[in-house]
Amino acid sequence: MKNIPELSRAICNSILTHTPIINLPKPPSAKAVGCGIYLRTDSARYLISAGHLLNVEDWKKFVAPVGGDKVIWLNGVLATTYDKNLDNFDIDFSVLRFSARMNKHFTDDQWKFISQEQILVNHSIDYNGYYFVAGYPISGVKKKVGEAVFDPIPFKLTTQSIPQKRYATLGYDEEQFILVHYRRKLQAFGSKHAQITKEIQGISGSGLWYVPDFDDKDERGIPKYYLVGIMTENHKDKGFLLALKIDFVTEIIIQAFADKSFEHSRFNLVSNLPDIQIVQEL
Repeated sequence: MKNIPELSRAICNSILTHTPIINLPKPPSAKAVGCGIYLRTDSARYLISAGHLLNVEDWKKFVAPVGGDKVIWLNGVLATTYDKNLDNFDIDFSVLRFSARMNKHFTDDQWKFISQEQILVNHSIDYNGYYFVAGYPISGVKKKVGEAVFDPIPFKLTTQSIPQKRYATLGYDEEQFILVHYRRKLQAFGSKHAQITKEIQGISGSGLWYVPDFDDKDERGIPKYYLVGIMTENHKDKGFLLALKIDFVTEIIIQAFADKSFEHSRFNLVSNLPDIQIVQEL
């Protein structure tokens, strides 16, 4: 396989165009609170994120970017696993379906909504394959003093799943979660020198992406990548990051929003779902 570092950079840079920073307005600037993923199906536009971030109590306080320096208040119907961000659930996700009147605000120039074809339902973990995480940690946001803008510094990671035997040891079901390597010291692409990694608080809500075939590329020459999970927890002290499989999200899109853009998961996710709360702000 050729040019993994270069291809990985291109993949992560493209992933970032789907990964908006969710902000709390805080004049004269804003406070980044986490990330999300923009999705567009034949029926609607969605913002996918972590449940502890877009929870019942907080979600109406937040804004998301639509292009340039423009942002919008989150508005629509939210399905979330969290009442408050103090709740503690492993099944941690939220899906906001934007109200139809919000569509006019999105130009799709800067922020690219992924399509349903870019989501892999029923993904079996590839223990020898590559996974990608890209987003904007809170620790990486640098505010410009006196201006109502900030410069985000992205986090990009090419990684692999932890060994299969560790899932059971750590108490995670591999049918529901994907655990990928991440440590304080990383050696990138066989380098002899380890680098100290920065704190990644705020990466929750971004996606876990998978490349099945590096030779299968789009028109830009970038290997095709697919969304397989939502990043929810940082367990760097144990050597991994936790992602919830995207199947939970697609099942809720089918069931809560009557959007038939996805096939049902082969797993019995319904029995594993916590109480989903539906709230509306139109």
